[in-house]
Amino acid sequence: MSSQDQAAGLRKWADLQRQQRGTEDASQDVASDEVAPAAAISEQDAKAYTQEAMAPTVAAAAEPTTVVPPRPTRPLVVVGLPHAGAAQVDKVRGRLGQWSALGRQWAGDPQDWELQIVMADSPSLATLAQHHSRWALWVSSDADAFATMYRVLRQLRENGGPARLLALHEPHLPRQGLLDNLRDAAAHYLDIELLLLAR
Repeated sequence: MSSQDQAAGLRKWADLQRQQRGTEDASQDVASDEVAPAAAISEQDAKAYTQEAMAPTVAAAAEPTTVVPPRPTRPLVVVGLPHAGAAQVDKVRGRLGQWSALGRQWAGDPQDWELQIVMADSPSLATLAQHHSRWALWVSSDADAFATMYRVLRQLRENGGPARLLALHEPHLPRQGLLDNLRDAAAHYLDIELLLLAR
């Protein structure tokens, strides 16, 4: 029942109490045996109205509440994007969605990821690296991608960033060329492990 039903029940009960008081005042000259049955009925009616008025509260308290637990989130810190912001987070979610659509279980539901876009020269990089184990490098596929991504990896190394990152790239980007070269350079010159996604 709604709160309006409860209020209506309480109003009925109050009206009945007023009527009962009026009946008692008007019938003071009537014999007490004639008044007693009317008072007893009124008390029963009052109890019934009280129970009816309280029913929503009792029913609401008795009903089990279904609490939906929050979806678990997996934190992922992403570097290599030109700036932070909602549009960049959507780009990363879209990329994760592409991998999920290809049946990659590790990607899961893109909404389950708690994404944080960080610049490679951020002063809080070392602290973030201590608190977060999942990091990804956003790999673009333009003509200057190798130089840009290598610069980001070098900044990560210089600023105390993670030593292991997932290369988050377009699903159709071949390993030969950009990805392999980037992985080899990161391992050889920067001591950073760059994990490449299986196609």
